[in-house]
Amino acid sequence: MPSENHEFLIRSFRSSLFKRGFKEEKSPMPVFRPDIFAQKISKNGKIIEEVVVEAEIKQTLFSEHTTHQLVLMSEYLNHRKNKKIKIKGYLLIPKGKQALALARSLLNSLVLSGNHILILQR
Repeated sequence: MPSENHEFLIRSFRSSLFKRGFKEEKSPMPVFRPDIFAQKISKNGKIIEEVVVEAEIKQTLFSEHTTHQLVLMSEYLNHRKNKKIKIKGYLLIPKGKQALALARSLLNSLVLSGNHILILQR
């Protein structure tokens, strides 16, 4: 089922983030609701690194919601990079050549300024 695949992607990536010392936090902006937003914070409370993830299955890649979230993610990444905060943004998709080709096509079609969104397959 599609929703189970989506949840599997999120669970597996979230687990890998926890192992690397990240903690999941609240969404960074009221209008931007990524599937995963996590931070690694130093002992004195300073943000060391952030990770933002939008997980999609092949059937939902070209939805209006996904497009909107990726545009907001790109804006957020640029904003944080301007503040000199180390951040990574991922479009998380299932394994497969077709899913990868569709994800690349989607990101290329959005023409995001300074696109820093990486495609990650699980």
